Amino acid sequence: MTEWKTSVSSSGEDANVRGESIKEVMDMDFSDAIFLTLKSEIPGEEESEMFKTILSSCIDHGVGNPSTVAARTVQSGGNDMNVSVAAGISALGDKHGGAIEGVMRLLQSKNSAEEIVEEKLLKDKKIPGLGHKVYDEKDPRTEKIFKKAEELGLEGECTEKMKAVQRVFSDRKVSLPINVDGAIAGVMSDLGWDHRLGKGLFIIARTPGLVAHVQEEMDKEDFRRESGEYTGDQP
Repeated sequence: MTEWKTSVSSSGEDANVRGESIKEVMDMDFSDAIFLTLKSEIPGEEESEMFKTILSSCIDHGVGNPSTVAARTVQSGGNDMNVSVAAGISALGDKHGGAIEGVMRLLQSKNSAEEIVEEKLLKDKKIPGLGHKVYDEKDPRTEKIFKKAEELGLEGECTEKMKAVQRVFSDRKVSLPINVDGAIAGVMSDLGWDHRLGKGLFIIARTPGLVAHVQEEMDKEDFRRESGEYTGDQP
């Protein structure tokens, strides 16, 4: 039988998370405990404050996005909380909620801002981290994150590269705002986070919002039947 091995946590009398006693972890802010669990270190004061801001920026963002629609639709069919929330999480992808990982990968690469933009333009692909369906000029969450990072002295090369990508793309094609995914990717990269944690970070931050929407949907008596239009051939 294969034995499971992990450096994440242990149970029993000496229960710990990443080497920190569970009793000590229980005294931490929840966001600090998340930071410890994912990055294997306790955040410094500035990192802690920055991480709180980032998590809160993603907690919820209206009812019309894919993950919220999915969660509420599944709940309207009479499912349990865990099933409905899982449906919402499963709806997260590269176009909604999952862009942080892709942007982090770009920013952590050796490619310059010019090279990143050039490659995307040659392939006629969108640049993750730029543009938003709701915000045409400025994403207020981005402004808050960048301001906080600057105030805390955490703005580094990756954040600057994200801003440079926006400037280069604006000069080459069209002016698009840096969205919250781009802002988070820049700052988290400057904090030394692995890009593979990008989607996971958003899942953790958005789950409370999904839970709230599912609970609200529980109060609806009827299941949702959306209208649709048939566009196929007629008999």
